[in-house]
Amino acid sequence: SNRTMRLRFYILTFVLHILTFSGAAEIDENGYIAYCPCMGRFGNQADHFLGSLSFAKKLNRTLIIPPWIVHGYRGYGDDSFIPYSRWFQVNALKPYHRVIEMKEFMLEIAPSIWLPEKRYIYCHESTFKRSEDKKSCPAKSGNPFGPFWDNFKIDFPASEGFPTHLHFHSSKKEWDSVYPATSHPVLAFMGAPASYPVNEKDKQLQRYVQWTKDLENSAGKLIDLKLKKPYVGIHFRNGMDWKKACDHVKNGLDYPFMSSPQCTGYQRSTSKRFTYEMCYPSLNTVKSHVLSLVKESNSNSLFIATDASSYENEFNNMFKEAGLDVSIVKLENDELMMDLALLIESDRFIGSCGSSVTAFVSRKREVLGRPNEYFGASDKHNEADRSEL
Repeated sequence: SNRTMRLRFYILTFVLHILTFSGAAEIDENGYIAYCPCMGRFGNQADHFLGSLSFAKKLNRTLIIPPWIVHGYRGYGDDSFIPYSRWFQVNALKPYHRVIEMKEFMLEIAPSIWLPEKRYIYCHESTFKRSEDKKSCPAKSGNPFGPFWDNFKIDFPASEGFPTHLHFHSSKKEWDSVYPATSHPVLAFMGAPASYPVNEKDKQLQRYVQWTKDLENSAGKLIDLKLKKPYVGIHFRNGMDWKKACDHVKNGLDYPFMSSPQCTGYQRSTSKRFTYEMCYPSLNTVKSHVLSLVKESNSNSLFIATDASSYENEFNNMFKEAGLDVSIVKLENDELMMDLALLIESDRFIGSCGSSVTAFVSRKREVLGRPNEYFGASDKHNEADRSEL
């Protein structure tokens, strides 16, 4: 009868409605991993992100993607927590592993599997020493730790100190035996479950870190508008804080210093020595390298991204003396993402060996099959005369 048909129709609609809404946030029975990206600025956080993605895949738990912490620096105003999805596509990560943004997790999933009174924070037992009561993880002490969790209204009534034999390199089996997903659905770590610099095997995960279409289009328009191709892109660090860091390298180092493995090599047995000139190249080294690469690639433009002085006048004079017509472009506003996008798209690129911002660019260029060079890393350009600095 019509009445039965109508009833069936309503039931079916109701069931579909429930399925549609429950499907929006399917709960992962294998559990979740959360962490605070609390070490350093964007470049370091990006290294940690790749390592954490790899760790989540190893444990077969969904990675809760934290926002980027920008500390209101470089022109982002007071908005200190930038969702991953503002700059990058979340869906592009999914062919590699299951992910969910933190905001979405807290809204849709936390209410059913991560109740406020059951929120544990996980850290190494040895970290307890740093807390006031000496028997908990100091998860929210200091900035950005406190503000990060507060931003999502997260408190931790209890801590889990993992035993000394357990660490981020341990196997899934070892983690599961100590923290099965049934009783520990969310492993929330004080810091990233990853190393800095990123492990060599995880570098290729950069292929899954893809700009949003908007950002990609803006970068494309900017290139068409401002840059005459082919162009050389350079990234160098010469601010005071960087100089201070490089003072530790005065006599060279045989072990990794910040992001140095990108140009010295990852294998200790075969890696090159990291020198002061690689860390803080002289202006002569920078100029010599840029000039030879511009000539070699017949480039029409030079794109400069830097944290301090861009040496535009010096480059202009150098090109004039060499009889070259090369336009110099530097973004007026300090827009880190746009800098990165333009460096990735450059025909040739020279970066700073110790910098994690350079490393973000060079990893992406590597997976795209584009060449990378580093200031101070090749003997033919090294002119360590510091008189001009």
